[in-house]
Amino acid sequence: MAPPKFSDLNKQVSDIFNKGYFFNIFKLDIKTRTANGVNFNVIGEHNTETLKTSGSLETKYVVPEYGLTFLEKWNTDNLLKCEITADNQLAEGFKIVFDASLIPNTGNSYERIHFGMKTRPLSLDITSQSYSAKLQIRVRTQLKKLHLTGSYSHSGNNRYWKKTAELRTTYTHDRAHVETNVAFDNNGPILNGAIVVGHQGWLAGYQYVFNTARSLLTKNNFSVGFKAKDFTLYANMNDGNEVGGSVYQRVNDRLETGVQLAWTAGSNQTRFAFASKYQLDSQTVVGAKVNNICQVGLSFQQFLRPGVKLTLSALFEARNLNAGGHKVGFGLELDG
Repeated sequence: MAPPKFSDLNKQVSDIFNKGYFFNIFKLDIKTRTANGVNFNVIGEHNTETLKTSGSLETKYVVPEYGLTFLEKWNTDNLLKCEITADNQLAEGFKIVFDASLIPNTGNSYERIHFGMKTRPLSLDITSQSYSAKLQIRVRTQLKKLHLTGSYSHSGNNRYWKKTAELRTTYTHDRAHVETNVAFDNNGPILNGAIVVGHQGWLAGYQYVFNTARSLLTKNNFSVGFKAKDFTLYANMNDGNEVGGSVYQRVNDRLETGVQLAWTAGSNQTRFAFASKYQLDSQTVVGAKVNNICQVGLSFQQFLRPGVKLTLSALFEARNLNAGGHKVGFGLELDG
């Protein structure tokens, strides 16, 4: 089994600290489908801090016998979007996508035509957008476990043009996961990448970002870790001035715990946080976390019935409970 990518080295601990927690948000997510295969997704969200309410409606219909997909979306920013996709109809590996968007209060609209061809191991995509005067060309090839992706885009807006290009590669092996990225813009190339190697549960990773125009290494991160069946140990150093670590343990089938530590050069304070997640039964999950500045987070997730999930979360300032500043969140997901 290949090692995880660099950004997922600490995923188990990160999930315990973040999943099931959202503060100052009231959210409703409804998914449903009709007997003839039309999918609807309605999302409504209210931020109690900014007092902004937003929502969106999306419909999707697939005609598999003709290789067609129809997608329509509308949101409260008055953006209307329609997308039609035809896949493998004119020829094997040939794909055409028509995408149109309209903002009624401005009258601005644009159309996008997408052309693609694919013959193993090479694929070619060409996209044209009339509104932004944008042309994008992408070439992708795959040789065994080596994936190469190159893209070029040319866009113009009235008085000036902006050109960008990007080349990405990913290589996976039983003992290594390598990512590289070369991005080009008017200021010159930016190189970034990461590598993770693993052996018998031990993991080591390195990540970098290099700005060629400034001849400056803007990101320089190292990490090491050990992963067992129910236990993970992780340590990292970012840019030579921040040191961190975390521990994850699955105590039993119901209980998971995680600890995070971090220290920054020039600071006398060590940041500390502890989190746990406990599955009360097959329908209920509760979580709690606390950090060194006495912020306490609580999470409650309950499947009220199949397809109906309720999420409640809260963040308390334990140093002064009477001063206010506490945050709550509410979410309801309906999938029928």
